[in-house]
Amino acid sequence: MSRRPVRTVREVNNALAALGGHLGRASDGRPGWQTLWRGFVYLRQLVAGVQLASHLRDG
Repeated sequence: MSRRPVRTVREVNNALAALGGHLGRASDGRPGWQTLWRGFVYLRQLVAGVQLASHLRDG
């Protein structure tokens, strides 16, 4: 997974799909809604973890 800014909706879609487990190979096709949902849930967990860590560091 790259660490460059996401600039388009397609890049957001691909990034969420990657977080959800989509490998992104040419023969894999487009990711489905369940894969995108898994990626979104994982992203939410990452954000919650970062928020929790910042509160622990401040307090």
